Amino acid sequence: MSNHSSPNEQNAEHRVDFAAARKAAPLTWFFERTLGAKPKLMSGTIRYHICPDPKCGEASKHSVKVSVQDEKWMCFACRKHGDVIEAAALFWGVSIRRAGMQLLGTDVSQIASYVPPKAQPKVNRDDEVLAFVIQRLVSNARPLDMAVVEYLSGRRIPEVVTREAFKRGLLISLPSEPNRAKDYLFDTVGRDALVEGGFMKKDGKAPAIMFRPLVFIGHGMKSAEFRLARPKEPNEIKSLRYGSAVPWAWQGPDTDRIMITEGCIDLLSAVALGTKRSIIALPGCENWQPDWFLKLKGRNVLLALDNDGPGKAARERLVPILKEIGAQVGIYELPPDAEDLNEQLMLSN
Repeated sequence: MSNHSSPNEQNAEHRVDFAAARKAAPLTWFFERTLGAKPKLMSGTIRYHICPDPKCGEASKHSVKVSVQDEKWMCFACRKHGDVIEAAALFWGVSIRRAGMQLLGTDVSQIASYVPPKAQPKVNRDDEVLAFVIQRLVSNARPLDMAVVEYLSGRRIPEVVTREAFKRGLLISLPSEPNRAKDYLFDTVGRDALVEGGFMKKDGKAPAIMFRPLVFIGHGMKSAEFRLARPKEPNEIKSLRYGSAVPWAWQGPDTDRIMITEGCIDLLSAVALGTKRSIIALPGCENWQPDWFLKLKGRNVLLALDNDGPGKAARERLVPILKEIGAQVGIYELPPDAEDLNEQLMLSN
């Protein structure tokens, strides 16, 4: 499609009714019908795995990097954002005015039968109570549930590595049988704290975390990520994270050389693959702050993020930040058939 237009077309573009263009094509409709994305319903927002900017594009099947709320979107990978007109302009590679014109030409019959997805109700959390819940679970940690150990073993993470992570307070487990997990949570934490901490609804019968027995504890016990200990079913949420966005950390024999991974599974996979480096694991390639890395001045830092669009975008943002701090930065090269460190580990066994 050409970006050039005749003088008459240019004059017409100046008369584009942008409000009408936004009304003609709802943002979620554009993501689902034009980009071919499937919605994921979250608390207070809708998430999609495809960015309208072709340069950022589609994330891995496990990632939902674009948030849509109140007819506005934002990509956590490339940081671009806007409304449906800006999304269309990026996707089609045209000007804002031409995108508005094309949206105004949307077939009304296509929109008439469209039912927009509805976000889950936004959860209000008491941060002090949330911190109390995490601390109670850690201080009353049960012996590791064998279903969790076996799940990680199925991902080729040796039991000795899992137990060392438990010893270090990096992970704990709930009972893998949901009803036992529910009783344990109510007995250990209490229903009121689970509600006030945002772990369950006020009128709910049980918290969703009771089905996710693998729990990764963030640095300083400021967060907890509850994960399934089995492959997820279609449309099932793999993990639920609560608390502040903080990294996970693993002190290796070599504290002068650092590896940065995406998530705790990759952290444990790096240990299983034999790295002697200390490791910082990001809670998602878009969830990090530059000040996390201030102490890395003069250290050798190896970036080992996922080999997908968001991972590559995060590397592009991280490299200059790390170099400005004064770190020596390298990029870890995954094998051709591996998208992340855990896939490399799986392929190596």
